[in-house]
Amino acid sequence: MKTLKLSFSFLILAFLPAFLLTGCKKDDDNGNANPKEIPAPECEGVTIDDAIILRFDYTNYAGQQPTVVIDKGSSDDRVIFDTTHYTPVQIDNKIVVSIPNIRLSDDEFNYIAECVTIEEFDDTRPSNDRWFVQTEFKNQREFSETKLATMLCLDVSSSLGEDRELVKQYAIDFAEQVYETTSNESYVGLVLFADTVITYPFTNDLDDIIAAINSFPYPDLDAQTFTRLSDGILAGLTALEETNLDVADKVLVAFTDGNDNGSNNPTVNQQTIKESSFRRYMIGLKGKGLEYNTNYLKGLASDDIFFVEAENAIDLQDRFNDINELIANIYTIIYNRSTQTFTEGIDEPIKLRAIFYARPYKIE
Repeated sequence: MKTLKLSFSFLILAFLPAFLLTGCKKDDDNGNANPKEIPAPECEGVTIDDAIILRFDYTNYAGQQPTVVIDKGSSDDRVIFDTTHYTPVQIDNKIVVSIPNIRLSDDEFNYIAECVTIEEFDDTRPSNDRWFVQTEFKNQREFSETKLATMLCLDVSSSLGEDRELVKQYAIDFAEQVYETTSNESYVGLVLFADTVITYPFTNDLDDIIAAINSFPYPDLDAQTFTRLSDGILAGLTALEETNLDVADKVLVAFTDGNDNGSNNPTVNQQTIKESSFRRYMIGLKGKGLEYNTNYLKGLASDDIFFVEAENAIDLQDRFNDINELIANIYTIIYNRSTQTFTEGIDEPIKLRAIFYARPYKIE
């Protein structure tokens, strides 16, 4: 299980949507920061040069709700997030700031955070020491990745031939990896489809996944069957919509070796899928189905970088691993502060930054 070491009282959790870009890597000295003032990471395999910085402002003015606003202009371009405004909540004697669904990415790479430090800014301190860790709020701990609900939609039609057994095993391995990164706090659901579509409930028990895969009424490999691809994906999206699991995010991962030649109203289905707000990842296996269509499958994914394809069943395992890396490295910052209040018009917002020390990961 991958764990990251926190250097502040906050939590990074992994999970995977609509995204917004922030500014470039510039903690520049405009009166608000010192560009050289980045601490060495407390983890191995990364250096100061690997820092990716998210800047945000915190307020807790008397008589108002506490607020957090991401500073887009002073944050790194590679930080992607859903919105710039968040509302912290009070839990017991602390204010909990939560910034969910953070992804680190650019046009060439995704980035995997090895460790993170969070600091506050004080312009009354010496110019080389204005960013610092609040000792009272520091709570070093290890943490696992973000809880998420992943719906895995698998084509298990007869066109796979003998490779179908490999696909079933890849699905089991995929679910196991999801559970391992989150200490079994995440959930996996299954939709298995050929000319039949069956949805299996979300679970955090690998034995349930194995039982579901073994119970599907698979068509004979020599039989002429059709593939209800869009029906299978729509069934998965419906299950994501209807579940009320306590998770930070919901995503769909779909695999096929062909095209949709079995669903009714495929064009309408395709449009409905594209309009879904859930992130969708597509995995294609070339060289099997004669109707395989790269452009069609890529169009079903939420983003081009969420589509991967394999030339053969052996390469397919790597593609499942690639998608697992993508959804396992979506982060949530949880930062704890006291209930201390301030006076609007007198006290400025508290400036904070989260420094992700991250290594690049590229899907080939």
